[in-house]
Amino acid sequence: MRRINRLAAAIAGATLITAASVPAGSSHHAMVMYDGTKTVTLDGNVVEFRWISPHVFLKVDGRAGEAAPSEIWVLETSSPVNLARLGTWSDSLLKPGDRVRVEINPHRETDRKEARLMKLTIVDTGVTIGTAYRGVGQPAPGQ
Repeated sequence: MRRINRLAAAIAGATLITAASVPAGSSHHAMVMYDGTKTVTLDGNVVEFRWISPHVFLKVDGRAGEAAPSEIWVLETSSPVNLARLGTWSDSLLKPGDRVRVEINPHRETDRKEARLMKLTIVDTGVTIGTAYRGVGQPAPGQ
């Protein structure tokens, strides 16, 4: 019985050491769920702006064209650190109600209103900024 307890303790200890040694960044996901060959422009209003790691999120109530219905989209972009390096981005850049125009790569599953944010224009100020995936004035992938 004592031998089994020691074996169980050794396995538990090894498991804890292994789990503790895995870097936090290893849980980071790729952006392959978004279709980089398609760009959609949404006009709408900010619902929520979350300046958090590992990715900044923006919720927009917007339309993808005049005839399209208004829908809530969840937009994902780079990390706060990467966006801050671009110069214009900050945790106070956007607030609920701000009118925006965004260029996005939509989710490959077209029924999901999720996308990678590529470019943002704040309509009332005219400020246009890119993301860490594509800065303003840079060609889209494949162009």
